[in-house]
Amino acid sequence: MIVAGCFLATICIRAVTRCVSMFFVEFQLHFEKDYSTTAWIHSLVDSTTMLCAPLGSFLGNRLSCRATVALGGLLSSAGLVLSSFASSLEHLYISMGILTGLGFALSYTPSVAMVGKYFSDRKALAYGIALSGNGIGTFILAPAVQLLIEHYSWRGALLVLGGFVSNLCVSGALMRPLGSKGGERILEKNMANVETDCITTRLDSKNTKQETLLGEIEPANPKLANCNITEDLKCMTLNKVNYVKTKKEDSGLTEAKSLDPHKLDDADSPSALLNTKTSSSSRFLCLVSSEEFGFLLLPDFLFLSVSLLFLAYGCSTPVVYLVPYALSVGVGYQEAAFLMSIFGVSGIVGNITFGWITDRKFLKSYRMLAYMVAIGMEGLCCMCLPLFNSFSLLVTFSIIYGYFDGAYVALIPVVTSDVVGSTYMTCALGVVYFLHAAPYLVSPPLGGWFVDKTGNYAATFIISGTSFLFSAVVLAAAMLVKHCQRKKSNSATQL
Repeated sequence: MIVAGCFLATICIRAVTRCVSMFFVEFQLHFEKDYSTTAWIHSLVDSTTMLCAPLGSFLGNRLSCRATVALGGLLSSAGLVLSSFASSLEHLYISMGILTGLGFALSYTPSVAMVGKYFSDRKALAYGIALSGNGIGTFILAPAVQLLIEHYSWRGALLVLGGFVSNLCVSGALMRPLGSKGGERILEKNMANVETDCITTRLDSKNTKQETLLGEIEPANPKLANCNITEDLKCMTLNKVNYVKTKKEDSGLTEAKSLDPHKLDDADSPSALLNTKTSSSSRFLCLVSSEEFGFLLLPDFLFLSVSLLFLAYGCSTPVVYLVPYALSVGVGYQEAAFLMSIFGVSGIVGNITFGWITDRKFLKSYRMLAYMVAIGMEGLCCMCLPLFNSFSLLVTFSIIYGYFDGAYVALIPVVTSDVVGSTYMTCALGVVYFLHAAPYLVSPPLGGWFVDKTGNYAATFIISGTSFLFSAVVLAAAMLVKHCQRKKSNSATQL
């Protein structure tokens, strides 16, 4: 159900965002604006979705993924409905760009993060299936949107899309939380007995060495085993237990066998520590925040972040300008919409095949390399696009580019999880999508400016392809540095 919910959310969010490019020419002709000005609509949808991704992560953690996804569905649906009554591009900037983008942000990050929480062994395949909704949705919606535009104009098409996007509420209903709803209530009722319910000391019978030293938190009460405990309370309890451990060790209690957690002094027990001063609680909340975003200073994540900036600039432009470019070289409206459908179908194949391949045990260590190959191939395709000036050649581009686009979309959450670990998955995905915001905002208008100045699309697509290649080069450099450091460390160990 979680994969199905994410699949539906991906259709309603990413596929609909791609289909916004189907309205590009309609908006341009109706409002009589240039390429650069019109392109701000698509860039605002994309950038707002990514800019507010951390907000989606925050609400998903603090409230629930189910409520956050449903709320996003209501906002995005309202934004598209209001856009159907637009009388100017500025109106569309606000209703479609900001309001719809905000709704997409609240729905997308929690739905993607939920898949990572539920799956560990077949994570890449699960993401491949869930995110294939991007391709399937594009395949179905692209010709459908074109037909809606022809029969009901762009206003009627936006109204229908608004109703379709409300299915995000259904997607949210499928996001069943891992723990029971009453988990927090149970924790509050049993906080006086948290010492008994949450602390378990395990000793290895064959080895006298202490195995946990009260550092592991394991619920002894089976009713608490699946509690939906919030991050603040879990981290607060952990810090208090560590405080007890440190205090006892400083007092000379160094042997694990003689330390009985059920005989701690009342003054030092976690239940008593919960009644400390407000300043202590504030300090623990600060520790929670630092723990949630501790991955930000990881060298691997920093390299990935820089790479994502180049990637985000490159991947937005081809989606926005593929249909206008096809129309400019003499391809018909239905054929141009068919290119988007081919793009979507090829993306499905890329999602699933790369997800399945990189889930093999002997290939899991090469996930980053597969990700680099995917974005490198996308860059080469973009740089060759100005040479494709017929429908058959554009079909070839859509197949190849769509395949590797599907591959990188499926691998982004997997690579992120490999870098930061599943503990930080929700927050890390919020930051990853947040990094897409600025490039998504500037790349379509900048590409439109190049079209306005040069009269063709060559510069726009070449710069996009170069950005893809830079993204791959940054990751390659990071892998090379890491390999050299590991080799140097091994040599020093041998000496």
